[in-house]
Amino acid sequence: MNEDEAHDWVSERFGAAAVDRLRRYEDILLTESERQNLISRGTIPSLWTRHIVDSAQLIAFAPGDASRWCDIGSGAGLPGLIVAILLPIEVVLVEPRRKRAEFLADAASTLALSNVQVSQSTIEKTTLAGRIDVISARAVAQLDTIFQLTSHLASSATRFILPKGRSGVDELASVKRNWQGVFHVEQSVSDAESIIVIADGVTRRCSASR
Repeated sequence: MNEDEAHDWVSERFGAAAVDRLRRYEDILLTESERQNLISRGTIPSLWTRHIVDSAQLIAFAPGDASRWCDIGSGAGLPGLIVAILLPIEVVLVEPRRKRAEFLADAASTLALSNVQVSQSTIEKTTLAGRIDVISARAVAQLDTIFQLTSHLASSATRFILPKGRSGVDELASVKRNWQGVFHVEQSVSDAESIIVIADGVTRRCSASR
């Protein structure tokens, strides 16, 4: 997928207005990237493919009735801000680093995203009242660590949507020793070597706690 194809991919699925909103986000992201290292400079020429489509594709795997999405280690807002731009649901962005949390809050304000809540905290110290329908984490930690750190937030109804690189299949095989649930893998549309791990009803295996 090249950049023109990435623009077309978004337009076909979310409409031309969504492309315009994402272009505004792109401008904000590139401007802030001059001040702090939000994304690798080497990925800027392919920003729509490597970051925007890579994030937007996760929406297709969310439950149809999802109303609350929690994104861990949001950093540059990937995928959390992309989800908030494209979906009219509540999105919680969990980011422990102060400057990045400030960027996320400022970007949400500039883009008039009233559905965004920024939590400057590590995920294990984050407390959120109410149900969380989706948890995402992009380039944050291995699957086992993600499940451990979010165990106080997830319920049996929570769906994990976790983009992974080449190590994803091996991570999934390993994590099943400690965790049970319904797991399956989807192919990334933005990178032939990447996958998306979808997990429902994740709970720790009893033997794993002994």
